[in-house]
Amino acid sequence: MAFLTLLRQAPRPLAFGALHSFGSAFGQTFLIALFVPFISQSLGINETGFANIYAGITIASAVALPFIGRMIDRIDMLHYSLIVMVFLALGCFVMSAAGNVIVLIGGLFMLRFAGQGLMSHVSMTSIARYFNQNRGRALAIAAFGFPMAEAVMPAIFLALIAALGWRGAYVAAGIAILGVMMPLAAWLVRGNHGFRAAPATEPLASPTPQTQEKSTSATAQTNTDSLSSRQDRPETGHKTAASHSQSLSATSSSPAHPRLFKSAYIWLSMLMMAGQPLVLTALFFHQAVIASQKGFDLGWFAAGFTLFAITSVLGAFGSGPLIDKFGARKLFPWHLLPLMMAVIVLAWTETAQIILVYMALAGLTTGFATTLRTAIVPELVPMNEIGSVRSSLTAIMVLASSAGPPIYGWLFAANVQLPTILIATVIGMAIATLLSWLAERPGFYVPPQIKQHDPA
Repeated sequence: MAFLTLLRQAPRPLAFGALHSFGSAFGQTFLIALFVPFISQSLGINETGFANIYAGITIASAVALPFIGRMIDRIDMLHYSLIVMVFLALGCFVMSAAGNVIVLIGGLFMLRFAGQGLMSHVSMTSIARYFNQNRGRALAIAAFGFPMAEAVMPAIFLALIAALGWRGAYVAAGIAILGVMMPLAAWLVRGNHGFRAAPATEPLASPTPQTQEKSTSATAQTNTDSLSSRQDRPETGHKTAASHSQSLSATSSSPAHPRLFKSAYIWLSMLMMAGQPLVLTALFFHQAVIASQKGFDLGWFAAGFTLFAITSVLGAFGSGPLIDKFGARKLFPWHLLPLMMAVIVLAWTETAQIILVYMALAGLTTGFATTLRTAIVPELVPMNEIGSVRSSLTAIMVLASSAGPPIYGWLFAANVQLPTILIATVIGMAIATLLSWLAERPGFYVPPQIKQHDPA
């Protein structure tokens, strides 16, 4: 099996990626939400006030992410990882000492920024940069840390809160990060300089026309198909990545190839990037309202989350081989289709059990999105820009997720009927899919490493 072969070839880099996706849970909403009742009671903050603070912090984290996230392209990967973990541990300690709203805001920002933002960024960027031929499969393995954390972290922290109180639980979390996760990360990749080193950014000397044509042709073949003749080996990945990066640098200065954010491609694809986080965050946030209007027991949604987690893993692992075979760009315009079907099911059904189908379909899109949104970046930009571009795109998705709940809340407050809201959601996702498909038409964007050949 290809996944097992890949695990045998590069177990430590893959474990490094999974460790960081697992560790991102310290800043994820599902874990922080466990502490909200205790924090609110301790500091005298009502849930509405906490929600407003949390939304503001999430937006601030998204704004800061591109500025710090781009540094991953210029810093040793292990050093970057250790700095992020120290910041995350400090966030846990600050939370444990929060005696007023100001300190709470500082601690929450550190958790959200370092956890949800930078730990996920390290996980996905390091794997996307290191692997080429099996990038899709590698990203699926690294992303397994996300559902694993969702499965085990809540029970662990509920037990810690019961035993140590909420402040003690955060102290324990900080100690675990410093005493377990940091040494483990160092052990996994300390000797792998190919994995750790930042991509080369210096352009090579101008090649002769003959060698330039050969280099361009080879690079185009590698990047358009996401397939190559080389293998992903733990000790040779950097050499290939570095030479690949240098060949990109040699051609990326051509004025015929605009930067990604100056192209029509990215703006046509923006709704596709934002669709899944905006829609799912909003629907999950307002699930109590949806259950009430539908006359469903809220327990069906709780049961559906287990199925959601299972299908998200299946979606991630299923998308890996497809990405390696067809390329992320070809698959990306279609990954919202299961979520569109899920929302249609939710809009038309009057049977509570169908919620399980809705959650299962939503999980498939989530799994596909997890790998696709990272795998597509190396197909669009040179290796030495992956971190910068990915952090900017992640910031957009975080902003979208923070915008979803208030948008749907305003619609509910305006007494717009639930079926109308859901059908409008499907239409919006269909428009996003169409625009993303149009973005792939010839002429919208050619990555800088692919040379335009004159038909003449």
